[in-house]
Amino acid sequence: MSTPYAVRPTSRLARAGRSALAGVGVVLLAGACASSTLNSTDGQSSPASAGSSTGAAPMATATGSATGLASMPVGPFGTSADLAVLGGITVSAPSGTGKTPTVSFASKPVTVSATTRTVLTPGSGDVSVVGSRVTAVTALFKGSDGTLLDSDFDGDTSTTLDLDPAQTIAGLVRGLSGVQVGSRILLVVPPAESFGSAGRPEMGISGTEQLVLVADITKIQVAPPAPLTQAQGTAVDPVAGLPTVTSFDPAGGPTISVPSGTAAPTTTVSQLLVQGAGAPVAAGQKLTVHYTGVLWKDGSVFDSSWTRQRSFSFILGAGNVIKGWDSGLVGKPVGSRVLLVVPPADGYGTAGSPPKISGTDTLVFVVDILAAD
Repeated sequence: MSTPYAVRPTSRLARAGRSALAGVGVVLLAGACASSTLNSTDGQSSPASAGSSTGAAPMATATGSATGLASMPVGPFGTSADLAVLGGITVSAPSGTGKTPTVSFASKPVTVSATTRTVLTPGSGDVSVVGSRVTAVTALFKGSDGTLLDSDFDGDTSTTLDLDPAQTIAGLVRGLSGVQVGSRILLVVPPAESFGSAGRPEMGISGTEQLVLVADITKIQVAPPAPLTQAQGTAVDPVAGLPTVTSFDPAGGPTISVPSGTAAPTTTVSQLLVQGAGAPVAAGQKLTVHYTGVLWKDGSVFDSSWTRQRSFSFILGAGNVIKGWDSGLVGKPVGSRVLLVVPPADGYGTAGSPPKISGTDTLVFVVDILAAD
C-alpha cells in the first residue's frame, strides 16, 4: 500500500490509485519522488496513505533511454511518419475551458516509434529545458483505444514533474523539454520510453500500451532551489511526556526515545523540535522531507528515509500520505524538525500496515522539512 511517506518506489506514501500521472506525477516518476508519486517495495512501512498500494503510481518506475535530452527542440518534434500519427488525433475542449479533453483517433491503435510532440496551442512564456520543473494540467489516455487513465481537469488540480531522468520517465523528460508556459501540447510516448514490456497493470497500462498525453503548461521553474540536507533552525524545548530525539547522525538520522510507562496520546500530536526559518508550508505544496518512524509501544524503528539515504517527496494535503502527516505538517516552516505522534485513526486504521504496524499501534515520526514548492 502507499505510504504517507512516499511517492517514491521505496515507500508506500504514493497512492497507487492516484492518477496514472501522479497521477501523472506518480506515474511518470522514475523512482525519486514524484513528483507527483510517485514505489518499489523494500520491506519498509512508510507513511503512505491507508488504502494505497505498495507500488508507486504508474509513472514512478520508468524505463527507456534519456539520451539526447540536452538538445530537445522547442515546439513539435518527431519523425514525419510519427508526426502524421499525431496529426490523426483530434483533441476536444480547447485550452482554457477547464474541461477534460477527449481524444479521437483516425486509426487505432496510436503507434509511434519514439516520443513525439505537437503543439496544439502556442504559448508565449518561459521555455523548459532538461532540469526544469514543469507544472501542467494534464489528461492521460491509452493509445490503444483512447480510454482516459487520469485527468487533472476534473479536480481542478495540476501535476508537477522534474525533468530529470532519475525521477521522471524518459518520454516525459523528452516530451516536456522545450515547451512554453501557456501552451497546450499533445504527446505520445511508446512503451520503450515509459514502462517497458512490464507496463503498469494496476493502472490498466499493458507492456505494449502507447501513452497519449494532453498537457496545458502553466508554470516552468528552470532551476528549483536545492533542498536542505537536514533541519536547520532554532531548537525548541522538549515537551514533557512526549518522545524525544536523544541523538542525531547526519548520515543515519535521529535516534528517538519514547517515554516508558506513559499512555500514548489519543489524538495526533504535532510538535516542533527545531523551528526552521523558511516559509510555513501549506496544503497543495510538494514537500521534500527526511523522516524516521518508530512504534510508541517499544520504540522500534519501522521505517526511515535516512537509512535509505534518499529523501521523500509528496503533495501535502492530497491524501498521498496518512492523515497524521497531512494535518500535522501544515503551517510548519521549511527547515523545521517536527515530532508527529499519530494514533491508529490518523495512521493506518484498524487494518494496520503488516507486518510491522498493527491496527492498535500509535506511530511516532520525526520529520525534517527540507523543501516546499
